[in-house]
Amino acid sequence: MLNSNPSVVFFSEAPLRDPNLGPKGAAGIALTTGRSIAVDPAWVPLGTPVFMATPLPDSDQPLQRLVIAQDTGGAITGAPRADFFCGSGPQAAELAGKMRQQGSLWLLWPRNVALPAAPASY
Repeated sequence: MLNSNPSVVFFSEAPLRDPNLGPKGAAGIALTTGRSIAVDPAWVPLGTPVFMATPLPDSDQPLQRLVIAQDTGGAITGAPRADFFCGSGPQAAELAGKMRQQGSLWLLWPRNVALPAAPASY
């Protein structure tokens, strides 16, 4: 599998309370297809609402929506990046394998609350 897609992540098997829900993310709750992202929590705190704008792979069609930072990932490190949760199954795996576009992320943060500090190592 890694020869064809080095970004594939392996998980341990765990029972789902509701098979219609996604796997649990780092935030401890089920990921939502098309609405959950993985982030580096040193840059984006888990639970943060984020507006994401990027094109769909192999397309000029925009992918613009509100998502929630609910997971982390080994390849998601450094300056704000995100890994979009496409869901489960063959179609989701095909889309996820193509997601490598540049895009923009806007953290939706309450007024009068200090933004998280950028890590010193950056």
